[in-house]
Order: sequence, then structure tokens, then C-alpha cells
Amino acid sequence: MEKKLRLCWTCSLLTITCITVLITIFSFIDFDLPDSIERILGILDLLAVFVLVFSTVKLKLWKKGEK
Repeated sequence: MEKKLRLCWTCSLLTITCITVLITIFSFIDFDLPDSIERILGILDLLAVFVLVFSTVKLKLWKKGEK
């Protein structure tokens, strides 16, 4: 169980990082992404944040229960 949660945590953190870097790079080079692409990236970012929070809380609760 812990391995699955750690994998979810890692994937969500990596997703957030990649999307943020993409948006930042496009912003710096003044390249306007189509509105639909920006919205899709934003929704993916929000979903990744939800998974990150969920897996973090589950890991903390699971570790607390082991003591």
C-alpha cells in the first residue's frame, strides 16, 4: 500500500513540476498557447494537486498509525 501511495505522490509532484515549467517557459518566450491548451494544463495541474494532497495525508495517517 505504501509503495502505491509513494508512486502516486511522486507522479503527481512530477506532473505539477512539468506543467509549471512548460507554462513558465512559454510565458518567458512570449508564446501564446491556445486557450484550450492552457485550460487543459490548468485542469491537469489541479488534479495533480488533489492527488498530491490525498497521497500526502494518507501517508501521514498511515505512518502515524504504525507508531
